[in-house]
Amino acid sequence: MTPSPSSGARPGGAASAPLLGRSARLLVALVALLVLTVGVVLGGGVAAAGVTASTTTSASTSTTAETEDAVTLEVSSLQPTVLGPGDTLTVTARVTNGTAETLGSPLVALGIDRRVLSTRSALESWTTIGLDGRVGVRVTGEDLGALAPGATAETTLTVPVAELDLHAGSDWGPRGISLTVSDGGARQAVQRTFVLWEPSGEVTPLRLSVVAALTGPPVDPDPQAYDDALAAAVATDGRLGRLLAATGGAPEVAWVADPALLAAATGAGDPAVSAWADAVSAAAAGRSAFALRAYDPDVAAFAHAGLALPEGTPLPAAPEPTTEDATDGDTTDDDASTTEETSGTDAAADPTASWRTDLAWPGDAVPDLTTTTLAAASGATATVVGPGGLVPDESLTYTPSGVAEVATAAGPVKALVADPVLTALLSAGDGSGVTATQRILAETAVIARERPAEQRHVVVALPRSWEAEPTLFTARLDALRAAPWVDLAPVDDLLASAPPAVERTTLPDDVPGEGEITVAQLRALDRSRADLAAFATVSADPATITRPLEPGFVTPTAVAYRAAQPSRVLAVQHAEQRSAAVQGTLSVETRAPFLFVAEQEDLPVRVRSTLEQEATVEVVLRPDDPRLRAPERRTVTIPAATRDADGDLVAAETSVGVPVEGFGSGNVTVEVELVSAAQPQVRVAEPQEFVVRVRADWESVGTVVVAVLLALALVAGIWRTVRRGRSPRRLAGATVDQPAPPAQDQTPPAQSARRDEERVE
Repeated sequence: MTPSPSSGARPGGAASAPLLGRSARLLVALVALLVLTVGVVLGGGVAAAGVTASTTTSASTSTTAETEDAVTLEVSSLQPTVLGPGDTLTVTARVTNGTAETLGSPLVALGIDRRVLSTRSALESWTTIGLDGRVGVRVTGEDLGALAPGATAETTLTVPVAELDLHAGSDWGPRGISLTVSDGGARQAVQRTFVLWEPSGEVTPLRLSVVAALTGPPVDPDPQAYDDALAAAVATDGRLGRLLAATGGAPEVAWVADPALLAAATGAGDPAVSAWADAVSAAAAGRSAFALRAYDPDVAAFAHAGLALPEGTPLPAAPEPTTEDATDGDTTDDDASTTEETSGTDAAADPTASWRTDLAWPGDAVPDLTTTTLAAASGATATVVGPGGLVPDESLTYTPSGVAEVATAAGPVKALVADPVLTALLSAGDGSGVTATQRILAETAVIARERPAEQRHVVVALPRSWEAEPTLFTARLDALRAAPWVDLAPVDDLLASAPPAVERTTLPDDVPGEGEITVAQLRALDRSRADLAAFATVSADPATITRPLEPGFVTPTAVAYRAAQPSRVLAVQHAEQRSAAVQGTLSVETRAPFLFVAEQEDLPVRVRSTLEQEATVEVVLRPDDPRLRAPERRTVTIPAATRDADGDLVAAETSVGVPVEGFGSGNVTVEVELVSAAQPQVRVAEPQEFVVRVRADWESVGTVVVAVLLALALVAGIWRTVRRGRSPRRLAGATVDQPAPPAQDQTPPAQSARRDEERVE
């Protein structure tokens, strides 16, 4: 809006110099001065035209001189926030002299621009016009008296609405007002804000939704460090504690939460932390509530790495009471236990079980199309797009509803498009105060006036890292509730509405965000997870091995780690080390060289386990020489490791014989390998080698030698027998043993002759 001469009138004492200057415009001697003045004014206008939505907020919260050693002015109170017939406007201002000089006669004046500001650009122009810009018509003022350097003075100005030229027939909407501090006719500071004149009849209200993120600090691998960080975050002065204080009593504010955060807080041993979780659960009833993926993995990082989002990650379970003789206490990485300190093997109760899960909230204010596509592929039907994304076409003369449809390769996604100015104002912190509240009312009034017959629905997406100021935020929500042109509505209603047919800018195609986990780190975690899953097939129930470690693979990918990158490196290393420790729980016992003298025999192999589950594996022998063959594998179930009375892990060992065949003689190196019985292609232990001294031909040679020796013994026996039968001693003995022959004279001649013949023969 172009100011009229009257709207720029200065308070008494400040207008005389410019008026005197006008009477001398025709003097040639003052032409140069006039050109210089015009140049200054134009320069201020150009600067004002370049203000963006983000600078609008800072300018609206304080338009005083922002340099050091300046006079500052702050509006500390303005009542009522919406004026009606018969009301009296009361404004309290605080003036601080930050200069080194005493202000001799400072004057605070209240001015008003009586014209309705009917466009959002006019609102921005009013708040950013600068120290020398228009201040409206003065309606009242007060002298503060001398103000020493560093001193502060407070003043309260009151004026009936009739003196503001507001009456029953006035158009409803915002008017600009100003508070000006001048000393000796020279302006020292200006604070501009707005008053709202209420509608005289029914208006079509603007629907307004607000969403806030309940996401916690990054999950530290050290459980105690994470417990401390969580306790600090949910404390009264912590970020999550203040967020609950600001929004817990406002069911109109939707929550988008990390279920792992709420589960960890619910099961915390600290009563203050669990009380915070209980308060969140109680306040969630009756509001729009959405659950993110557990541990809030960075959707953008997974999208840019070409990986799927993790799903089904176990939530933190409440720690079980421990005793001195507990068998699951004092678990460390060194003992390769599969018990995770922050996660039990049983599923923890999900505090967000009844919440919606179809809304994604990427870590970047404006997500790219790659990220949105992965969100859609992962089940999200809607996403949050912060200020600066999907901007309506510049030719549009009104503010459309804050919902749009984004086409992706995985299907259409509805986008909640946050209004940049309202988001900045509603989330503004300390220092914004009254002026931000009045600007919010002015913005919503202008939006409602743009198309009075058409109801529109806008959304405010409070930043993910929002540092809430509960008192300020509550005051702003109360002002919005009281405004007849605003209807605070649940975001569910906006998601259920049809996107308006307006042209918008598109999302960027593929733009990695600052602080994302690197592709290398993400792929390292993915490999480690896959290796653990393959190893876990040795168990009848692989989940007993994988589930306790699953959170460790996801927590380093959380959006919260964008602001803690050095800690993320340690978290990634910790996850890999834990996975490697579990995968190292099975081993083959080395042994001394083995003497093998048979053609076929079982070769004994001893295996060891520190895994607290039974493991079924196959033992595979791989000789490096054909003189030894191992044609078969043997399957063995290794008992689970146990713990002694002190809680120390006791390894389980078992022996299995693997059949081998030997050929010839020689030393053969044998590699012993353990593979999963369920997936034989998966190696589950580091191979070990030992030497087998193969002497398989000893058995054959020994048999031949024994046979030859037996044959020789037999031949020798026979030979000895024959020789004994022919020896002289044996013949002589036989003659002696015969009966004595008869006397010669008694032997018949014929018989004697035959005996002689036999002897001759």
